[in-house]
Amino acid sequence: MTARAKTDGFLQRRLRRTRPAGRRSEGGWTYLKPSDLKKLRNMHFVAKTIVEGQFAGRHRSPYFGFSVEFADYREYVPGDEIRAIDWKACARTDRHYVKLFEEETDMTCYLLLDRSASMRYGKDGELSKIEYASFLVAALAYLVVKQGDKVSLTIFDDEVRYFRPPGGTASHLFAILNRLEDLHVGRHTDIGMSLRRIFPILKRRGLLIVVSDFLDEPERIFKSLNMYRHRGFDVILFQVLHHDELELPAFPNVRFVDAETQESITAEPDDVRSEYKEQLHRFLAQMRDHAAGRQIDYNLVNTRTEYYRALEKYLYKRLTL
Repeated sequence: MTARAKTDGFLQRRLRRTRPAGRRSEGGWTYLKPSDLKKLRNMHFVAKTIVEGQFAGRHRSPYFGFSVEFADYREYVPGDEIRAIDWKACARTDRHYVKLFEEETDMTCYLLLDRSASMRYGKDGELSKIEYASFLVAALAYLVVKQGDKVSLTIFDDEVRYFRPPGGTASHLFAILNRLEDLHVGRHTDIGMSLRRIFPILKRRGLLIVVSDFLDEPERIFKSLNMYRHRGFDVILFQVLHHDELELPAFPNVRFVDAETQESITAEPDDVRSEYKEQLHRFLAQMRDHAAGRQIDYNLVNTRTEYYRALEKYLYKRLTL
């Protein structure tokens, strides 16, 4: 068994034993169940660009050395350096534990999750966009921690509402999952402004993943993303849209309501279908073209596609490019 497989097994056991904060013991994680862990077992990320980690392992790094800032413990697995074992902890517990240090990772992944009002859309019996996006974010956070890297979480609407600095321990992952359990949709969208405001906080370049419906002005969004690309960030966008937004349903006399402004209009879907499709295709083409021009990975995801299938498809493409 490889060191990575043992680390994965340790993390899975911890996830199964740990419950969301504030929930009764019989409640489990909404966004990372044991069945999800099996589906994610063989997935992992590889950085495409140089990242500011500490070791030249899976990801290319410009720096080498050791940090002295202690962060946490984890169980020893074959392949770990013997000098990293805490022998005092071993004497107390009769088990081998390795000290984790704040800089001992190869890559830092920054997850940005849009919680604006438009993300609320969904139907009974189906996932809303915010629920689907939360499944994606939970899976991504798990994959990053599983492979020994650091992950950060930012939640935003027209402002940055939550920020958790990067970390790579099981307890850090649990804190992110707990935050997703309590997530509620917020206010208006201003993705460009939120990206600009979080930029100075991200001290180390790495992998930036934005999960949103991106129902905003593409020019403003990508103008802000230019800062990250110029600094050397590897950027991935997951645009989560509901099936109804991609294929206008065939309902008679529907009242369309803007989720953020509450403005409404009544219309027959068949009367506006052609114009709607034309504008949607134009908007999606703008997103694709802006991303391609900046070497940003762009992924359009339909909420009817199982989230792990969409993630698996993207990660396979990423590895083969």
